Amino acid sequence: MSDGLLAERYDSLHRSTGFGESPETYRWVARLAVPPPGTRLLDIGCGSGGALRALEGCGAGTIGIDLSRAALGLARAAAPSAALLQGDGARLPFPDASFERVLNLGNLEHFADLVGGVREMRRVLTPSGRAWVLLPNLFYSGVIWRVLRGREGPNHHQPIDRFATREGWRDWLEWGGLRVLRSLPHHKGKRWKRLLPSALAWHFLFECARGAPSTGNPPPAPLARAEPGIALPPL
Repeated sequence: MSDGLLAERYDSLHRSTGFGESPETYRWVARLAVPPPGTRLLDIGCGSGGALRALEGCGAGTIGIDLSRAALGLARAAAPSAALLQGDGARLPFPDASFERVLNLGNLEHFADLVGGVREMRRVLTPSGRAWVLLPNLFYSGVIWRVLRGREGPNHHQPIDRFATREGWRDWLEWGGLRVLRSLPHHKGKRWKRLLPSALAWHFLFECARGAPSTGNPPPAPLARAEPGIALPPL
């Protein structure tokens, strides 16, 4: 699927749905990832600007990039101080080591080029910087319940979806050159689910530093699905 076709599909999604994570999720990530004043932060796949809005007034230079023009129009209203541009997160138009903070929140799993997305985050991150990546759990408790009732497995109804366990995502991030410092379970605001094992969380938020890309064989591929007519590129 070309970038143009993928952008059109996301334009349609942003015009027709309330798309993105909850405001509480963006505020949570902003508290964890707030950049020092005078530094720079890049939000890859910024969507309608929820994370950028949560970071308004932080004193850093914030930049959002997204394939969808419709999303950027919404982000412009949500975060007027942020710089915004249209582009592909797997081919970022920035020099090496440009950002002290990089966000990728619920987007990497939808990239046509998953490996390129990880390596680009590493490339633009400063040696002492941090990347925060939110990724969906293959074995989320709600998915297990649906499967037990004879329904389908995970599906986020996007052109390309991928799902993995916490360890599976960790392996892909580190294979692409991001060293995982810690992972935090995210339960989508449902506090009672914190009583469940963290391996059943809805998503995992990974805090990463720059590492060394692997030259060996890639890890096992995440579970992947694509809309009819979309060919999933090999990993």
